[in-house]
Amino acid sequence: MVKKLLFFSLFVLQILVAPALADSYDYARIFDVAFKTMTQKDLYKALNESIVQQKNPLTQSQLVFLLKKNPEYIAILEDTTAKLAKAQSESPEAYTAYLKEVKTQLKTVVQTPRFAEQLAKYESPSQPLTMDLPGGSPGFRGMRLFINHPHLKTIKGKTRTLPGDDLRKVVVDFIAGAEQEIWYNVFDFDLKVIADALKNQHTKKGVKVTGGIDAGTISTRPEVKAIFDDLATLESDKFKTVAVKSVGLNHQKIILRDPFGPKAAVLFLSGNFTQSCIGPEGDLVNLPPEKRNEFSIPNANHALMILGTLPAQATKAELKKTLEYKIRGQSQYPISGSYKIMGEKKSPNEEPSYIVLSFSPNGGEGDVNKSIFVPLIQNSKGPIEAVHFAFSSKQIQSALIERAARDMSEKGQFDFRSVGDTPFAMREWSAFLLLSGLKKDLPSGKYLTDGEAPILQALGAAGVTDLQTKIRTAPSIYGERHFRLEDGTSVKTTSKIHHKVFIFPEDSMAVLGTSFNPSENAENNNEQIVIVKDAAIVEQARGLFGYLYQQSARSVTQEANKRNLKALPSPDETVGDESMERDQ
Repeated sequence: MVKKLLFFSLFVLQILVAPALADSYDYARIFDVAFKTMTQKDLYKALNESIVQQKNPLTQSQLVFLLKKNPEYIAILEDTTAKLAKAQSESPEAYTAYLKEVKTQLKTVVQTPRFAEQLAKYESPSQPLTMDLPGGSPGFRGMRLFINHPHLKTIKGKTRTLPGDDLRKVVVDFIAGAEQEIWYNVFDFDLKVIADALKNQHTKKGVKVTGGIDAGTISTRPEVKAIFDDLATLESDKFKTVAVKSVGLNHQKIILRDPFGPKAAVLFLSGNFTQSCIGPEGDLVNLPPEKRNEFSIPNANHALMILGTLPAQATKAELKKTLEYKIRGQSQYPISGSYKIMGEKKSPNEEPSYIVLSFSPNGGEGDVNKSIFVPLIQNSKGPIEAVHFAFSSKQIQSALIERAARDMSEKGQFDFRSVGDTPFAMREWSAFLLLSGLKKDLPSGKYLTDGEAPILQALGAAGVTDLQTKIRTAPSIYGERHFRLEDGTSVKTTSKIHHKVFIFPEDSMAVLGTSFNPSENAENNNEQIVIVKDAAIVEQARGLFGYLYQQSARSVTQEANKRNLKALPSPDETVGDESMERDQ
């Protein structure tokens, strides 16, 4: 033990007298050291107690920043975490003695003007940490947005309707581009063609594959269990499939490839690896094409592909927490902050595109709704467009109402338009219902005007009446339909709006490729949150929204009036094969 303490002390002394090193760009190592430091609870506590100027515990992004700026800290923390583990295995006395010395030496390093000056440069983890490359090279090469339903595009002043993309093929082609490794994590997975693509890339090209599927979905859906068992036939150190036992839902929809190679990329999706989410034929896939009807379509989803090494490295570091270290819930995931990655400049006078990545549980400052979405809405300008499967976050709703009041005061109008999946848009907790100034009486099933609705205070009666026309339900082609085939067989189709999208056109920003349905419950799920600033991508996203808005059957208020005529809850309130997602 004396040798351990002497080594530690000499190492710290070396740091104090040595000149500062150049920044490190070894993000894989930095993320790993930051994670191990934060999950060694005694070391993390000692580190935070040593930083007298820090009010709150360090976030992962702050620790990543400090390690990047001080590469000499990387080795000392690697050595310390390893030796704490060894001392703990030896005896409680050895561990206590070594931890005491660690605390003393940490104060020697941390309580210096140099450390304080550096931390002051990134003392607000509410701001994303910029990940960069040497010489200011762009962190990613480009982005592509894929939309699986018709969408609008303006070409030479004329608006045209473009056909939807085949997201299943997008995923299969993405897998085929991998040369070194693939990491993925999804809530639901029943597409054999994707499982086969993963297996083929491993067996034929030697690509290492590590993936996860929600354990609850595996246990409740036989089709998913069949996929999991099929992938398990190749189980080895180079091909791993994890049944993820998360505290909330393992709700991510992510696949990445080759984070350190020329084909490095991440595909963020709003939909799962399922026929209902991304299979272009919809639910009636097993019928001949001529016997399918117009209602056999997939859920409305999209995928955002980002090409570049930094997004892939940041995402892999997050997936390792779930798939390799197998941590669970908000009590185990570190408060991770968020990361900003710059893209290429498209012209000398134009601001480069960028993305912001965060992941839950414990994204941002530990609360994604409050620390990521609320500031995004508060700081935005101009119109807001939204498309959501389920939207119940009270914090985001309050931020929208504050924006409404501000816009009414400054401009005399609140320019908000939305499309929601009809069953969930009409639920009693729906933000779309509440923003329409309505409430639902559960005993009778009737919808009532809420005379005390906060949106009424913000906009006034005339403003709410105008807003009601702009908060819409899904196009009529989405929903549940029952049919009989010529032979008398009964079949059913189900499709839904499954996007999780906010668009801020004036700022050229959008929330895309996100799995996070804006709700309080989603905070404890495994989720990805992606914010994009890119004029071309945002214009595409507006085409996604514009088509659904244009095709919408009716507003939420009109739907409420229609249902009130029945005086009973609509049967489609229980529609869907993702019931566990309904409040997530």
